[in-house]
Amino acid sequence: MKTLIDMTSRVGSWLSKELDEVSIVMSEHLKNKHSAVNDVCDELAAYKGKMLRPSLLLLTWKTVSKEQIVPKCVHVAAAVVELIHLATLVHDDVLDEADLRRGEKTINSLRGNEAAVMIGDYLLSSAFHLCSTIENPRLNLLLGEVTNTICAGEVVQLFHRNNVDLDIDLYYQIIHDKTASLIAASCEMGAILGGATDGEVLVLKKFGMSVGTAFQIKDDLLDLLGEQKSIGKPAGRDLEKGKLTLPIISFLSENPGLKPVVQKVIINNDREELHRMLDSTDSIASAFGVVNTLVESGTTPVRKLFNNDASVQICALAEQLKHTI
Repeated sequence: MKTLIDMTSRVGSWLSKELDEVSIVMSEHLKNKHSAVNDVCDELAAYKGKMLRPSLLLLTWKTVSKEQIVPKCVHVAAAVVELIHLATLVHDDVLDEADLRRGEKTINSLRGNEAAVMIGDYLLSSAFHLCSTIENPRLNLLLGEVTNTICAGEVVQLFHRNNVDLDIDLYYQIIHDKTASLIAASCEMGAILGGATDGEVLVLKKFGMSVGTAFQIKDDLLDLLGEQKSIGKPAGRDLEKGKLTLPIISFLSENPGLKPVVQKVIINNDREELHRMLDSTDSIASAFGVVNTLVESGTTPVRKLFNNDASVQICALAEQLKHTI
C-alpha cells in the first residue's frame, strides 16, 4: 500500500492529526532515565512506516463511535499496538540477519544483536505498561493473548524453515499468528473503545483478520517478486531463510515429485531458478487471487453493516492490496 488513505480527504486529515497524537504518546512513554536507552529508541525512526495498525484502530473507533473528540485512551491503545509491532520488527531483523529496514540501517546492524533483542523487549514491556494505564482488563487480556500468538507463530515458522512438506493449512496458521492476529486485534480494540456492539466488534475483527492475512501474502509476494529499491529492504529474504510462502506451497501441492528439486533451490538460494519454476504454473497468479478473495471477504460485511466516511476509508485501504506489483 503506497499510502494508507487519501490524506487530503476529511477523514485523511483527521487521521493524520490523530496519528501525530499517537506518536507523541509513544515518544513520551519510551523516554527513559538512561541516555543509552533513549539513543537506541531514537534510531527506531527508521522503523516507522505507514502506522497501519494504529490507523486501523483509529478508523474502526471512528466507524462505530458517536463521539466527536478522540479520548486519550484511544491514542494510548493505538500507541500500544504500534509499539508491539515495532518490537516484532526489531526481533524479526535479528532472526533474519537483516541490514536494512525501509531503506535504513536496522538496529541489529547498528548496535548488534544483543542490543536489538533488548530494545525489542523494552518495546514490548513498554507496550504492556502503557496498556495498563487504560485500566481495561479486556484489552490487557486481548493483547496478552495476541503477543503469545505472535511469538508462537514465529517459533513454528522457524521450526519449518526449509521444510518442503509444509502444507497450506499450516502456512495460513503461521501468517494468522504472526501477522494477522495483531491487525485483527487493532480493529477489535478500536471497536471496543468506540462502544460497538458484540456483532459490530466481530465484523471488524474478522475484517482485520482477513486483511491481515492478505497483507502478509502480499508481503510474501513482494519479497519473492520485488526488488530492494521498490520494497525498502533486501528482496528474496524469505528464500534465503528457507521460508516457504504461498506460491511455492501451491506449486509443490501440484508437483509433489519436485520437492527434492525445490528443496535444493531453497538451500542454494537460487532465486532465478525458483522464478522459472513458478512461472511455469499459475501459482503466483493464484496467490494474487487469494489476496483479492480475502479482501472481498473482509470488506463486504463492513460495507453491509456500516455506511460512514471512516468505514468507506478502511475498505478503500484494504482494496489497495488487490493491486498487483
